[in-house]
Amino acid sequence: MKKNFFGSLALMGLAISTVSAVDFNTFGHIGTAYSFGTKANVDGQKPWYGGFTGRLGFEVGMGPVSIGLGVAGGMPYAIKPNGWYKDYIENQRFTNPKDVKWYNWISDAYLRVDTRMFSIVGGRYDLTTFFAGKDGKTHTGVDWISGQNEGVSFKLDTRYFSWWGIYSYETMGFGSKTTNRLGSDLMGFRQYGKSGHLISSGFDINIKEMFYIDPFVTYNIDQKYLQVGGKLQANFGKGFFKSKTTLRGMYQRRDNVNTNTFLGWGDQEFLLANVFKFGGGGYYVAKDDGIIYESESTRFYGTTFGGNINFFSANSAVWYVFAGIEHKFFNFDFLYADGDYKEISAIAQVNLYKDRWVDFGVGGGWVRSSTYVGINSNQTYRKGTQDRGVAFVKLSF
Repeated sequence: MKKNFFGSLALMGLAISTVSAVDFNTFGHIGTAYSFGTKANVDGQKPWYGGFTGRLGFEVGMGPVSIGLGVAGGMPYAIKPNGWYKDYIENQRFTNPKDVKWYNWISDAYLRVDTRMFSIVGGRYDLTTFFAGKDGKTHTGVDWISGQNEGVSFKLDTRYFSWWGIYSYETMGFGSKTTNRLGSDLMGFRQYGKSGHLISSGFDINIKEMFYIDPFVTYNIDQKYLQVGGKLQANFGKGFFKSKTTLRGMYQRRDNVNTNTFLGWGDQEFLLANVFKFGGGGYYVAKDDGIIYESESTRFYGTTFGGNINFFSANSAVWYVFAGIEHKFFNFDFLYADGDYKEISAIAQVNLYKDRWVDFGVGGGWVRSSTYVGINSNQTYRKGTQDRGVAFVKLSF
């Protein structure tokens, strides 16, 4: 790993001396969250713990060439009860600080080149920002891989479609694999570790910004699984009323255990006055195997504040409804899910300060969700329910 990492660092010295104009930007977050368990389901006690995480970095741009450097870390605090639960939080939800290799405090070390049609980035970088933009609102078919990756990614943009590719061999995470949730990235920290040599590529086909067709294929060389799938998205309406319909599908083959499975997933969102949203959806995973993913784009909060569950386990059928508010100064998410995964959540955030560079907010709420509470005699996970109140404060930039 160390050889690959320092090889990535060497890329930074290329093509810089010939460029004169310089842009300087910062990125990252710093914040803390706390989960107050309200149900005594851990050794007869209510599980409580807090997380503190941060990622601080900068990017220097010189014409089409940019270099970035950042550091990240995290630690839990005020954990109870002791015993196996404390050990799980300190050594699985987080990487124990004494076990973090010195070079794994470095979250970002990359070289990026952007032209009118083609972009490429190599090293350690935020894959989400590269494909979806800093605000996460640029349309992309990259739904199942996100966050901090070590490797190379590219995208070729034309008027009607984009072609993208990813090679990733190590990832770093902040606890939950659910992206873009209020208060996310605060309740865990895992140092860079091998996720297998993963190769993924796909196309994002844009039809008048109303219809998007996003096929992809992914293969993990070490874990020996193949995924072929895609997303269809239809956007309708302008002004006061808007509608977004999203259909996802995936076929997965795992050679090392000789299983085949598939996922079908539909989601409907309505947006009123660009503020009020509501809708629903559902998905089904075949019975032979669950879906493997580096990240996912559900609306759930079941893992954001400390829960441990695979939303896409084998033989899962889940439906959900949701409502919320998206405003410059206030955000609110409510969700009810039932089936093989259950959740009732209500999370709010007050944005004390927000502009194009900085977002500072405080929030909290309540989550009841399915979680793993043990292992059955046949070595399958036993599900239970965890109730928790949550509070957080987060500065993003």
